[in-house]
Amino acid sequence: MELYHTETQEDYNALMIELEKEGYKWNEVEKATENNAWDVFKNNTVMIKECDADLGFSSKGYCERIYIDTPIQKYKAKLDKIAKYHDDAANIAKAMSVNGVSMKNDNNDKVNNPVHYTTGGIETLEYIKAKVKDYPSYAAGNILKYVSRYEHKNGIEDLKKAQFYLNDLIEWMESD
Repeated sequence: MELYHTETQEDYNALMIELEKEGYKWNEVEKATENNAWDVFKNNTVMIKECDADLGFSSKGYCERIYIDTPIQKYKAKLDKIAKYHDDAANIAKAMSVNGVSMKNDNNDKVNNPVHYTTGGIETLEYIKAKVKDYPSYAAGNILKYVSRYEHKNGIEDLKKAQFYLNDLIEWMESD
């Protein structure tokens, strides 16, 4: 038996993908990624990796009391994919600028893909999604910001920005 402590939803998700690849399941039926046990104990979640390819979970405190002789390993998600995405995007932008391809966006839409967010050829929102651990909270914060200020700042433009982030958040969550 092995015990893994996950402190974030991102860590939990990465661990479930890894365990699923190794053939681990919930109750010998459900794939590892089909159950979000992290929601029960949040940052105190400990995954129990049984020898017979079964998965279990409990709170960290419970595991410390019951499995005294089994060390609890802290599991952190590897950022290789995020780093690779960032490097690939930077290399593409560099190659395009070297070859004389204009990185300028002539779009004047202040809501969808505004020109000042694509300077250098990298869409700022895509970079944020790759770097921010909790994108849903980031998007929800922007939704609240634009809805709260629309009467005092940019009116309908701010409501459209809030709608943009809401639509993007829905799309992001559905893609998971």
